[in-house]
Amino acid sequence: MEMDDVVLRIAGAWRDLRRIKPTELSIALPIGQVDTMDAIAQIGPCSMFKMSEALRIDASTATRAVEPLVNAGYVERRRSDRDARTVIVQLTREGRRVERRLTQERLANVDRTLSEFTPDERSVLADLLERMVRASLTDRSGLD
Repeated sequence: MEMDDVVLRIAGAWRDLRRIKPTELSIALPIGQVDTMDAIAQIGPCSMFKMSEALRIDASTATRAVEPLVNAGYVERRRSDRDARTVIVQLTREGRRVERRLTQERLANVDRTLSEFTPDERSVLADLLERMVRASLTDRSGLD
């Protein structure tokens, strides 16, 4: 299948957006760890399996992502009350504080990035990106 120019442009822009480093974040964490904290904040205390599903990564990768956050005091692990084989992860008080701050800073960065867009353009972009995410979740035959 030959890619048309629009697909190549979108793929290139997507790649470039993913490579932008959040240089203005006050707390230096690799983006994978920021994503992990964000997922835990969104779903609350959860099993490692549920967290790996939320991040769309395998469980062993999720375990590796959590370890430095545990060591930094941002995440704690405990055994489930219902099943001792299940590990539950949750943000610590410090982790919640750091995650809120990082979220505020990231949102401010996105807002600055979108400053040249009109409110209508922002709304259309949000609709299109949400639609793209839904499509990627229903068609898993493509690349992640």
